[in-house]
Amino acid sequence: MTTIGPSLSITGEVTSNEDITIHGRVKGHINMNGGTLLVAPKANVEANVQGPSVTVHGAVTGDIAAQRIELTPTAAIIGTLTASSVVMQDGATFNGVIDMDKSKVKATVKTFAKPAA
Repeated sequence: MTTIGPSLSITGEVTSNEDITIHGRVKGHINMNGGTLLVAPKANVEANVQGPSVTVHGAVTGDIAAQRIELTPTAAIIGTLTASSVVMQDGATFNGVIDMDKSKVKATVKTFAKPAA
């Protein structure tokens, strides 16, 4: 598991085959080829995110595409969620679109399931 600490700010592309927990700031693109992405309560992510599973406790501005997306009570999301399973807990704030079209989700899953080049 990789942890991006609260004092760390990353601009660019993050690609991983293992779990990542973000406590700091990430701006750009996050591609999870494997593992789970967890956005901690004080984290700030301005990125498009792809991966098998994404759990958000903090702030995300950007599109998230995954098989499963969970928004906890402290989550604040602006963007499009594309997933076959979306869990939005009471208290989460969300401004955007949820797309659960099976063909789009399947295409997205194929995209992030490919090994990194």
